[in-house]
Amino acid sequence: MIYAIATIVAAALILAGFWLRERQLRRRPALLAAIMDEADALESELHECRARLREIPPLVTALPPSAQLSARATLVAEPQVQAALRDLLAHRLWLKENAATATIAELESARGALAGAKSALAGQLERLAAVRGELEAARAAQAVRATDAQS
Repeated sequence: MIYAIATIVAAALILAGFWLRERQLRRRPALLAAIMDEADALESELHECRARLREIPPLVTALPPSAQLSARATLVAEPQVQAALRDLLAHRLWLKENAATATIAELESARGALAGAKSALAGQLERLAAVRGELEAARAAQAVRATDAQS
């Protein structure tokens, strides 16, 4: 009787071990796919940010010199976008080299870092949209003043 119980417990432990191993083997590909999705989304947003930054100089040129100076200050963000793209490439290379051997915790950490960067970029994109709106409003106001002065 004790031998039968011990056999059942051993079999249950073996099955639980196989189940946990199988679960972990399925988790890795799902986690890798999530990381790649995060990286793709971040890259897309970085390219969008760079495009928006490049739309600002034409808006700035029509403003008076004092407004141009403050608006041009937003353009220092482009090197930061380039640095972020380089960092993203480094993450992708690390993933390519280490995906098979990295622990689940390391992969979770990589996914968290990408999600954090994406969140921070979202705030930057909102600020950039606000600056663009202010520049367009200032440009429109200047055009109205120019029209009024000609009348």
